[in-house]
Amino acid sequence: MEKSRREFLKTTAKTSVAVAGASVVLAGCGKKGTRENLVRGKSPKQEILYQKTPQWDLYYSVAK
Repeated sequence: MEKSRREFLKTTAKTSVAVAGASVVLAGCGKKGTRENLVRGKSPKQEILYQKTPQWDLYYSVAK
């Protein structure tokens, strides 16, 4: 009984490794380098990351 369980676990492990390897290989076979769905904006606005305010001054003075 014990030997059959071990054999079952061995074959199950081998099968799962083979399936996982095959799925990785198939996932890597897709189209590479295609940028069909890439969205690029043409907005004239500039991104503002920081505006000097008293709250930011207080935050930076405490953070130092």
